[in-house]
Amino acid sequence: MISGLSQTARQTFHHDIRSAMLFGIFGGMILPFIAIIGRKIGATDFQIALLTAAPFIANIFALFWTEDIFGKGRIWYVVWPGAIGRGLLLGMFFVAAPFYYTLLIFIYLIITAIPFPSYAFVMKANYPDSQRGRLMSYVRIGNTGLWIVTSAISGWILQKGTDYYHYIFPVAAIFGVLSALEFGRIKMSCEVEKVRKCDNDRELMVSLSNLAAPFKNKTFRQFLTSYSFFEFGLLLSIPIFPIVLVDEVHIPNLVAGIYGSIVSAFGLAGFFFWGYFTDRHTEKRVFSAISLIGGCIPLIYLLSRDLWVLGAAHAAAGLTYAGMELIGYVVITRMSSNSEVPRYMAVYIALGGLRGGIAPFLGTALKSAFGASIVFGLSLFLIFLGFISAVRNKPERV
Repeated sequence: MISGLSQTARQTFHHDIRSAMLFGIFGGMILPFIAIIGRKIGATDFQIALLTAAPFIANIFALFWTEDIFGKGRIWYVVWPGAIGRGLLLGMFFVAAPFYYTLLIFIYLIITAIPFPSYAFVMKANYPDSQRGRLMSYVRIGNTGLWIVTSAISGWILQKGTDYYHYIFPVAAIFGVLSALEFGRIKMSCEVEKVRKCDNDRELMVSLSNLAAPFKNKTFRQFLTSYSFFEFGLLLSIPIFPIVLVDEVHIPNLVAGIYGSIVSAFGLAGFFFWGYFTDRHTEKRVFSAISLIGGCIPLIYLLSRDLWVLGAAHAAAGLTYAGMELIGYVVITRMSSNSEVPRYMAVYIALGGLRGGIAPFLGTALKSAFGASIVFGLSLFLIFLGFISAVRNKPERV
């Protein structure tokens, strides 16, 4: 299949998969441990909530990067924010206090949200429509394979001492920077100085004055209502998971690494499963399935503190996160025309940012007042409301 691609698509795939594999090493060494390590070195409930909320808060700011506002070309927005944000984690060699640990991670998460719109543009511009999904699947496999291995190895090292994060995080940061620089070797199929005139780029431009238009679509409003119940409920409990794992379960770092590998493995499986499932079912049925699996996560935490049983919750999390990553694109592309996609996506991202900026803090506040089980119960209830709301919606296509 690769040999049949254009020169631009071939060189893009070559650098894209190498970048993804380097990122897999980086991600596997750091991301499964951020909240666990933070809690073990003394991070407060609020700081754990802040780490959970950061990517969602960053998504609101990501709306500003839908255009090439500096005139640098799309590759620039992927490479330098990625390199700088990940490079900041070299500072973990010196960080011991939970405040500075949280601050550094928060800044990293905010900066590294900048590449998202431009990465999507590069994939759209350089990969052919008929093969884009398959090529990105191959990239995902390369990324996830190394992520699974490095998560387990990093957990084994951290098991010897939590303070080893002083060394693991900076080493991982080097791979993260190399990943960004490798992506920078991709050449765009349209000239950088003419990027605003490129058809693909023009489709991504968003006029803030037109963001109200998607709300006129009844089916999209119904989806937003159902999804908001679901995601808000899940986000209530996400910061509570690492708090419970550290404070109540006393999770070994080795097991935290294994959990990271489980999430990645089931996320990869979910990526293919949901792709197959969405091709054969309505968006209503897809969302209903995602919400049912997602509801298993707080349900398991509500019923058990056994490490083996909680492993099943992380398997469900991998499947759920993969579905959540896909569902927005599926719904929006089915409900809108090509010219409307940027508006719908902007609304979807912005509302997700609002949910993510509120729910984690509310969850930790409720946990402090009433206990973790109440949060898990409320989370499960809201997810169930999202499921019921979706089931009751009448199918309607635009």
